Amino acid sequence: MRNDKQIVVLKFGSSVLRSDEDLPVAVQEIQHWRRRGKSVVAVVSAFGNTTDELTRRARRVSDQPNDRLFAALLATGEATASALLGLALDRAGVETTVLDVVQADLRTVGRPLDAELVKVDIGRLTDSLQKSVVVLPGFVGRDQNDETTLLGRGGSDLTALFLAHRLGADCRLIKDVDGLYTCDPNSATGRTPERYERVSYQSALRVGGVVVQPKAIEFAQSRRLRFAISSIASNVATEVGPFQDYIAGTQLLETVEECAA
Repeated sequence: MRNDKQIVVLKFGSSVLRSDEDLPVAVQEIQHWRRRGKSVVAVVSAFGNTTDELTRRARRVSDQPNDRLFAALLATGEATASALLGLALDRAGVETTVLDVVQADLRTVGRPLDAELVKVDIGRLTDSLQKSVVVLPGFVGRDQNDETTLLGRGGSDLTALFLAHRLGADCRLIKDVDGLYTCDPNSATGRTPERYERVSYQSALRVGGVVVQPKAIEFAQSRRLRFAISSIASNVATEVGPFQDYIAGTQLLETVEECAA
């Protein structure tokens, strides 16, 4: 669906929102896009290591936790992060609507811990966007029995891309790196990592599996959906889509040799 207003879906991952202290930078990023005339949907992951901490707590209680109860527990991380970002935006004087998965009617099919999104209440989203920033939890949905479901590890990326597809919006996945590189710029010791300006879905799956959820890339590929990967306040990004690979403006006709470990 294409909306007359320009919309951008911004996804804030756990590597960006590590704690409450990082909320102001997310607010600034949202304000940056609003000043550019965009209506903003913010998709939020749980802070920092919250999901890992909740997983450890669950396994201390039960070594084989029930999938549906486990999903309900992990979903509290995203719900908390969404509410806190809403509070931070409100404090900054930004009109904000925080929707949970029930209010947004984010529906899924499939397994409780690795479900697929199939529905969202677009009318509710577009109505809210007329007057406010919309904040939503990523990673989480509801099945046909109104049980909490999860979209797999890194599933907030999938939430953001699904919403962008349904809204006809731009999508920007905000990470702790300013794009996809030929290898991890934080750990490479061989060749110098190079940043892709544009990258095909196939190459994104090959080099970006740690940065972006592979299932989310496959969702985008199946719909030829373009999206960007960048960091807070960065003026550069990697655009993923139906492209030939480009590095520094140079089209690559062959696969780039990966950096040495």
